[in-house]
Formats: sequence, C-alpha cells, structure tokens
Amino acid sequence: MGTPSAPGSHSESPRARIEGIEEPLPPGEALLWQGRPDLRTLTMRALHLRAVLLYWALVAAGFMLAGLFTERGPGDLAADLLWLVVVGVLGAGVLLGLAAAVRRSTTYAVTDRRIVIRLGVALPATFNLPLHTVDSVDLRDLGGGKGDLVFTPAGTDRVGWLLLWPHAKPWAFRNPLPAFRAVPDAAAIGRLVAAAVATAREAVVEASAEGVEAREEVES
Repeated sequence: MGTPSAPGSHSESPRARIEGIEEPLPPGEALLWQGRPDLRTLTMRALHLRAVLLYWALVAAGFMLAGLFTERGPGDLAADLLWLVVVGVLGAGVLLGLAAAVRRSTTYAVTDRRIVIRLGVALPATFNLPLHTVDSVDLRDLGGGKGDLVFTPAGTDRVGWLLLWPHAKPWAFRNPLPAFRAVPDAAAIGRLVAAAVATAREAVVEASAEGVEAREEVES
C-alpha cells in the first residue's frame, strides 16, 4: 500500500505512474496516494464469503434434521454431508479466486486533481472523478483499520452499478456511488481525500472569482 502524503505536496515525480495504467500522469499533476483493497476484507465484505459459508452451514444442518425425521442411515447422511462440504469448499474457492483477481486488477489512486479507480478483471478500464466535483467523502468502517470510502459526486450524472462493481457503495443499485472498497488505513486515506477535495474546490472558487474580476475590468 502507498503512504499518504500531504494534499498538494509535489514530492512525487510530476510524471509518476498509477499502477496498471500505461500513461504517466500529465505534467504538473501530483500523485498523493495509491493502493489496493485488502484481500481478506474484500472477500468477506464485498464478495460475501461469510454469508455463503453461513448458507451452506444452514443447508447442512437442514439435511441432518431431515435425516433424523426420515430415519436415513448414518452412511446416507455422511454421503450427503460430504457432497455439501465439497460444494461449499468449491464455492468458497471460486470466491477467493475472484477476490484475488479483483484485487490484482485494481488500483485506487488519488492525485491533486482526481480520484482514479483502475478496474476490470477481463476488460480493464479506468474511472476518473475530478476532485472538485466530489460532494462528499464518507467512511464505512469495517474494523481493524479497514474500510470503504464512498464518494458522492455533485450533480446527477452516475456510472452504472454493474460497470463499477465491486467498486461501488454496497446495495446502492438505483443511485450507484464509486468507492474504494476494503482499503487499509481507511480513516487516514479518507482524511487525505477530503483535504484534497477541499483544496481542489477552493481552487475552482478562486479561479471563478478571478475570472469575474477580469471580466469586470474589461467591461469597465
């Protein structure tokens, strides 16, 4: 994982690269932080491995109860449970493999101009959200320092939930919001992003004010 640096700091090379993106940053744009989701937290919370394991445990308990009422022999019950264990292990393995592929193909980054999500296991893509268009940054604490950072863009334009998944706010299907999922040191990164957003918005306000003053001088 990257180490957060002060918003607006240009200690990074102006031609730094975001991992997974071939083109370097444009001249003058500084990379503040980049990193990836935590694998265990991503698997458990974003891909719901815990819920899948609980489901198969309940199915196994149901088979055992049904066997008691139907007086099935111990051998038949053992065979049913063995198949359930095999299916459950295979399902868990698929989710773990998917989580590893998602993590490997994902890069979260923050520059002094935008939020970047490099995503896509089969079809890589890059999602960019200019900092001055971010209305709010919300932290969803997942414990152990891990968390989701959810970004609410100003305005009504939204990217489809399926295009962002799993890098979107959970269960927000009708109003999809981009998110950094299961990132370590989420609180520190959230503060960094919030500070960078505030700086970018102030710069836009100042530029707008300077433009108004320039027009007034021309008109006068």
